[in-house]
Amino acid sequence: MALRMLGRRSMSAAAAPVTKFGTPGRYANAIYAAAAQKNALAAVTDDLSLLKETLKASATLHHFVTNPSIPRETKASGIVKLLTSAKADVVTKNAMATLAEGGRMHDVFKVIDNYMEIITAAKGEVNAVITSAAPLPEEEKAAIRAQLVSFLDKGQTKVESVFKVDASLVSGITVEIGDKFLDASVATQLKKLHSLLKTSI
Repeated sequence: MALRMLGRRSMSAAAAPVTKFGTPGRYANAIYAAAAQKNALAAVTDDLSLLKETLKASATLHHFVTNPSIPRETKASGIVKLLTSAKADVVTKNAMATLAEGGRMHDVFKVIDNYMEIITAAKGEVNAVITSAAPLPEEEKAAIRAQLVSFLDKGQTKVESVFKVDASLVSGITVEIGDKFLDASVATQLKKLHSLLKTSI
């Protein structure tokens, strides 16, 4: 509740460049607004990046914050103690305490990821995930990066590209850039052909 109230007070002065939806998205919007109002975006971004890395690295800590049998108040005090020892910004501590008290610590990774997407948008950047059936040579990657620039929306200035491999695509690629998804994989073409054949029999 406290974070949502803070988010509403801050939003008019520090509206996020993109609005995230769903419960994790609403928390992310509020964290961004609170951090922007206090000129603490860089600090909070660093805090949340470190927290995510720490949770991934420590199975014990991950279990502590996501185990539903552990009281919310215990989680809140524990996460605040951890963040205090790491000299985290007060916005980060308040945000995670509110997340714990609201019983939403199981969404912590989604909240952080949503927040990072807002930060990326604020920088005029957009993330692109290119998935191919086999590793692509560097010259093909460069050509794809050059083509992705044409998909940028107004206010976007840079594409951050991540290349992945998924053998189930058979051949071709899929591209996810911002809210756009392009599928040029053989697997999808085969599925469409299979569906067409079934309906024509």
